[in-house]
Parts: sequence; C-alpha cells; structure tokens
Amino acid sequence: METESRRNRLLAGRPQPLRDRVAASRELLHAAHLLERRINAALASCGLHMHEYLALRLLSDSVHEPLRPTSLSMALDATRTQITRLLDGLEKKALIARALHKHDRRSLEITLTPAGAERLEQAVPLVQAAYASAWEPLTGDEIHALALQLAQVHAHLRGAGLPEDAP
Repeated sequence: METESRRNRLLAGRPQPLRDRVAASRELLHAAHLLERRINAALASCGLHMHEYLALRLLSDSVHEPLRPTSLSMALDATRTQITRLLDGLEKKALIARALHKHDRRSLEITLTPAGAERLEQAVPLVQAAYASAWEPLTGDEIHALALQLAQVHAHLRGAGLPEDAP
C-alpha cells in the first residue's frame, strides 16, 4: 500500500471531502487500468485487445443501422485519429468492412464481416468471465448501486464542457 501511504502524506491536513474525492478518483483510475489489462489478457487468445472487442461488439448491434466512424468515436470516447487506427487494424484483420454510405457518399459505413462475427463469438465469453472475476468482491446490489453512481459521475463529466479530443 505504498501508493496509499504516499497519497495520505500528500493530503495530510486537507479536508476529508477532498481526501475522499482524490482517493475515489485514484481507485477508479487504477481499477479501470487493471480491468483493461485483464480483458486484454483474456482476449489475447483471440488476437484482439479491448478496444477492438468493444468496436466489434458495437458493430454487431448495427445490423439495422450501419455504424459510422463518428458514432463509434463517440461510443468509445476516442478521437478520430484513434478510431481510424482502430478501424485500419480491424480491416487489416478482415474483421470489418468499410464502404461509402448509401445516402451520403461523403460518409463511411462500417460493418462486421463474417470473420468478425465469428471472432466476436469467441471473445464474448472470455470478456464476460473477466468482468465476472473483476466484480467478484461485490454483491449484485453493490454492483448495481456502483453502476448508477458511476453513470452519474460520467454524465456530470460529459456535461462539464471538456473538449471531445482532450486526452
């Protein structure tokens, strides 16, 4: 707990609400990083990483309404450059296809290929197992309550006027 003791020293004498906000923020960031590492480890056997998996998952739900890069960017909280790189990699693996939009030729549509659907089918149980393992210390009610609280924080931060391309 070296990090925790360092944080306590840095925040010594500060008001408890500030200490709690810093602690909650740091724990959230660390937990998210560790969860991403676990998911990436679980997906290694499929030749995917978490962001590729999330993109494929979103694309699998776009059968009736093809997904555009802008929508994917918003859903994944990623910049245009990051999405372009992500899509380039998925296309190189033949997991997605890009085509001009039927009604707006200035725009692209992204679709899941049969190989992409097959890879996603292999990946879903691996990711679900990683989620289950990560949330094991909490009860179902605790997970539900935390999800609602995190959604509140997320909505607040979204409305705080941060630039979309901020790192």
